[in-house]
Amino acid sequence: MRNSFTSIMLFLLFTSTVLNLSAQEIGVVRTALGKADHPALGEISGIVASRTYPGKYWVHNDSGDTGRVFLIDSVAKMSCEFHLEGIDARDVEDIAWVRENGKNYILLADIGDNLAKREEIKLYYFEEPLMEAGVTKDTIASKAIRTIVLNYPDKARDAEAIFVDPMDQRFYLISKRDFYSTLYSADIFKSKKDRYILRKEMEFPFTFVTAADISEHGDAIIVKNLTQVFYWDRKTKGSIINSLRSPFQKVSYTVEPQGEAIAFDHSPFTFVTISERPFGLDAYLYQYKYTKP
Repeated sequence: MRNSFTSIMLFLLFTSTVLNLSAQEIGVVRTALGKADHPALGEISGIVASRTYPGKYWVHNDSGDTGRVFLIDSVAKMSCEFHLEGIDARDVEDIAWVRENGKNYILLADIGDNLAKREEIKLYYFEEPLMEAGVTKDTIASKAIRTIVLNYPDKARDAEAIFVDPMDQRFYLISKRDFYSTLYSADIFKSKKDRYILRKEMEFPFTFVTAADISEHGDAIIVKNLTQVFYWDRKTKGSIINSLRSPFQKVSYTVEPQGEAIAFDHSPFTFVTISERPFGLDAYLYQYKYTKP
């Protein structure tokens, strides 16, 4: 295990050095918006901007938590907790936003698999819930949740990053622990089946991807690993695959302790990050404003 860990760290160091030399860096203005100090928010692994409540964000914990999502405000304070009825979550690692038939939906990704032993991974899809006045805990009924089962085309693997292209509704997943993090896809919103086999699309020149997102209009993509954030400017008529195969730009990013979540915000040229609270360290909601390349 130690040798494996050492190899991973050496590889991360190597790729970090190579990428630092080869990629243009985008400057940012970073602001700490607030501290995530609610007791329930101990292992935040995913974040997405709410479309129903502008200025608020949906977050979730990873392995060890139940099936639930939290709505936090612009300074990381808890607004409401929603329990997913009948969902036995194993390792939820990311969250995405989907617009379908004029309504806002959330896609919750139960895709974590540190030991690469899961026979299948799952997505939970439901309409963005509404808060009731004075209610801080609520339930999303099981009948309102669509469960989507995914299988890799070859073998099990760990993953922590998803996004859905708002232009054609295609679903994308990025693996974490492969030597080169790999992009997979599936058309989960066209046939409405319960099970899909992911299609391998491409490999990235880096590893340990922990989060990803696409902008509201589909014109930009960000991918985050343990130490860096990568940015692609996506042309409106270009495919996701062609865009991600083109040269990326690095975003000036300050490493967070166990930072595993990233999402575009509603404001132009803005994204947010948030982290877990390892070893009792504080976790903050950070806002990054960047200059469009």
